[in-house]
Formats: sequence, C-alpha cells, structure tokens
Amino acid sequence: MTEHAIAGSPYAFYAFYCLYRHFFQGPGHGITLSAICEKLYPNNHINVNEKTSLFITWKKRSHSKHDYLLRGCIGTFSKLPLEVGIGRFALVAALEDTRFSPISENELPNLKCYCNILQNFETIFSSLKKTDTQHDIFNWTIGKHGIELKFRDPSNNRLRSATFLPDVMVEQGWDKEDTFKNLLEKAGCVSNINDIMNNYEQYFIEVIRYEGNKSSINYKDFKNGLDRISRKH
Repeated sequence: MTEHAIAGSPYAFYAFYCLYRHFFQGPGHGITLSAICEKLYPNNHINVNEKTSLFITWKKRSHSKHDYLLRGCIGTFSKLPLEVGIGRFALVAALEDTRFSPISENELPNLKCYCNILQNFETIFSSLKKTDTQHDIFNWTIGKHGIELKFRDPSNNRLRSATFLPDVMVEQGWDKEDTFKNLLEKAGCVSNINDIMNNYEQYFIEVIRYEGNKSSINYKDFKNGLDRISRKH
C-alpha cells in the first residue's frame, strides 16, 4: 500500500525537526535534509549545498484554535548552504528573536513552521545606477515580491535598511507607498517619513525586490512524518 505524501515541504519539515531535536535529542547529526527528501518527499530534487537566502517563521496556535500568531521570525540575506541555513535559523528564529521569549518544549504541539527560500533578487532603484530599469521604486507586485530598502536617515545621516517578505503586505493590507513608510519605520526612522517619501530620490540608496518560495508544516504533520521515518529505520 502506497503511503500518502507528507504535507509541507522538506524545507519546513527540516526546520521543525531542528527545533524538535534541540529539545529531545540534543546536538548531533540526526536526520539529514537529504534523508528527509529521500524518505518523505521523493519527488523533491534539491541540492542541500545550494547557497541561498532564507527566512524561518514560527507561529503558535491561538486560544481560538483557528489562527496562528507570530512567535518568531529571523532569516538572512547572506547566501548559506541550504541545509546549514535552515538548521541555523530554525533555532535562531525560535530562541533568539528578541521580540519574544524563547519558544519552550511544551509549545511544540501548537506550533507551525514556515520556511521561505528567497530567490530572483533584482535591484529596481539605485542611487548609483540611474537606468530605466533601476529607477522605479514601485516596479514590483504586491503578493509576489518582497522588498528590501536601504536609505540614509536625514535626521542623523545614518545608513539604515529593512525588509518585508512577500506575504507581509497582503496580510497588513498595505499598498506600495504604505509598504515603504512601514519599512522606514521598521528601520528605526521615527520622524520625517513623509518628507523622505516625497524626496525619496535624495534619501533612498537601493530598493531590491525578490520572490519567496514559501512552505509550512504544523506539528501534527511533522510528527506523522517523523514517525514514518522512524518506522523505516
């Protein structure tokens, strides 16, 4: 009898496994990303050593049981080998996001893990390269692209930067101008926001759009997959 495919993706599953192993199995090699692909996602052909940018997000089921609330989200634009990056930031996002207390072992059954592999980076505005294709801060699509903004804060001349992943704008109901205003605020710019937007060519240094390959898995589906792997050993 052929078993049903496990929900989620090898990326999200491996991220959840890294946190699970942190609590129950301690350090060590454990189950590799390659083994997860082979045993649970045989149709996913990935290069575990491919270098990529990524973000890991943890959400926790609310008291209503229908919604998941943010519990931690951290990632990197540095390009790390896929397996290394997922393993590292699964734990950093769960345990070191300073906006939240570290996730505890007893929260695992209520967690959902999201893994967002970032790709197709493209500069759409550059203060250094003013070409037609690099001089339009609105040349991106809500729901498809994430945005990274680098700018100079007029209040102290400091360089600042911030980013939002592709789904943030949809979740918040922002248009493109709203997105930039919130990026400025996220980066620590608490004044002059309207002035910066009205004169963005003077203050913006670079705007980069990118896409995300996002997948997720909840605890129940993760445990089903883990149990299946255990039976195959």
